[in-house]
Amino acid sequence: MEPMTALVLAFQLLALFSIAGALLIYLICKVRDDTAEVAESQPGTVLVTSADTALGLQLCTHLANKGCRVFAGMRDAQDSLPAKLLNGWLKMREYNEEPVRGAIIPMQLDVTREDVLRETTSAMGAHMNAGERGIAAVINTSGSLFRGRVEAQEAQQWEHMLKTNILGSLRVAKAFVGFLRPTRGRLIYLGAGTGAGAEQGSGDGLVAFNASRAAVEKCVDELRKELQPYGVRVVALDTTGITAEALYRAPLPHASTESEGAPTQYTADVLSANALQVIERALWDVVPLERYQLVQNSKLNFMLPCRSSLRMTKLGGAVSRGVQRV
Repeated sequence: MEPMTALVLAFQLLALFSIAGALLIYLICKVRDDTAEVAESQPGTVLVTSADTALGLQLCTHLANKGCRVFAGMRDAQDSLPAKLLNGWLKMREYNEEPVRGAIIPMQLDVTREDVLRETTSAMGAHMNAGERGIAAVINTSGSLFRGRVEAQEAQQWEHMLKTNILGSLRVAKAFVGFLRPTRGRLIYLGAGTGAGAEQGSGDGLVAFNASRAAVEKCVDELRKELQPYGVRVVALDTTGITAEALYRAPLPHASTESEGAPTQYTADVLSANALQVIERALWDVVPLERYQLVQNSKLNFMLPCRSSLRMTKLGGAVSRGVQRV
């Protein structure tokens, strides 16, 4: 073969392989994009184990706005303040120009009681649609915190933190992994802060709490190994930058509504908009990371109306609507 012919043939083969490579890359990207679009168009069902906390309430309403059907776990799903806040929020959104895309279903749930957890799983099964095999994710927001020096704390406080934080994490996995295996879903935990300036573990009086959080981290690692063969991904949310109290505090009245006659509103501004996007990634990344970093931004204000004094005013108009007291 003449040198010139061999050179032309080499260039032709190079061009052919380049076209084939480009086509392969395009197909891979197309498959990823299609998978992402499917995940976005079908957010699925998510369980938030505790909507008794401000963080849990914020996650429930945010995910419902994204189109998820959210099971909102509560110790009292009927008459508690969080239940009334969720009902008031849903009522308010009925009159909004952009109604909620998803749904929120309050659910009796207590991670310290296996009998209640069994009832929760039965109730969730009753709410599943025909042919629905499971749920997309479980986000464990349940937890307990008592701050105080060891010599001043009661043993019952240590036991409550260990029972809720450690045993509660294991009970959540035991109770709900059956809903995650069919869908190859995600089990998401609030991990301990590990970065520089991890506010969650700083300060005095957190010996027992930090010990329980370290144990939760180990539980997450071991659960990840055990559930990986079943396709269930176990994800930790790094809480660096979020104080221990912020993780589990109840929703508080907003300062601007404390004046006489003003509608009672509660704030659940634990997570920033960026942190909420991180949680969305943890839920819907095609291949999730083992750990995601959350960032706190106290400037985000998320308002929840209380039904006991809810008054709704349409934007730009003078029409207001009162809601009967509960």
